[in-house]
Amino acid sequence: MLNDKVKILVIDDEQIILDSIKRILKKEEAYEVETALSAQEALQKLPVFLPNIILTDLMMPEIDGLELLKKVKEINDKIFVIMITGYATINTALQAMQLGAFDYIAKPFTRDELRKVIERAASLVSAQTNSEGKSPLQNEIISNIQGIGQYSWLMMNDEGLVVLGVERAVLYSVGKIQTVYLPSVGDEIRQGSVYFQIFSSDLRTQSIFSPLSGIVVEVNEKVLENPEIAVLDPYGEGWLLKIKPYNFEEDMKTLGLL
Repeated sequence: MLNDKVKILVIDDEQIILDSIKRILKKEEAYEVETALSAQEALQKLPVFLPNIILTDLMMPEIDGLELLKKVKEINDKIFVIMITGYATINTALQAMQLGAFDYIAKPFTRDELRKVIERAASLVSAQTNSEGKSPLQNEIISNIQGIGQYSWLMMNDEGLVVLGVERAVLYSVGKIQTVYLPSVGDEIRQGSVYFQIFSSDLRTQSIFSPLSGIVVEVNEKVLENPEIAVLDPYGEGWLLKIKPYNFEEDMKTLGLL
């Protein structure tokens, strides 16, 4: 990136949404933002603008977000694609992830939710840029998308909160952990969205989906400060989040656990 800015292409068939998102992102000097009112327009701008990140609506006429995702990945699989959906179901989220989406956010989303998902994608763009000249292994960024809830453990405590953590095998598979991403207290997480990301020292990433929906009431700050705690004691001191679930039984039924 010659100008050192992360290029973001925003796609939505509603001009008011494009204007709103652009206004929010333009406040960050690190971003260069372009918009498109359709997937067709986006595909025309793609080879000219050369975006690092694409933020696209899922439901659009003619070519929807999933079809656009497929086409983008065929053109350049290093572009991070984030889906916007008003239909926040597990099926659409999982389908997008399986096709290579980085993450998704559901309407209506807050400014903070938008900023956080863009910041996470931008951090990987920077990692790619800074890794130029390193070995092919170091230069490769691998996003391991796992089934919803497949690699998480959870436990209901006496306060009616769900304690959420990740299985030790997942942490071992990543190697030396450089940093991790967790949502903040007060954030809403949805079943099927990424709630935990691990960034290894050799630039690999592991993304884990949330097995349930709810509000984050506590984050294990010790893990944020020292991710190795999660490796050493993943079922004890290495827990990740405490969540107030929206509908625990329904979520468990969806996962086939009830």
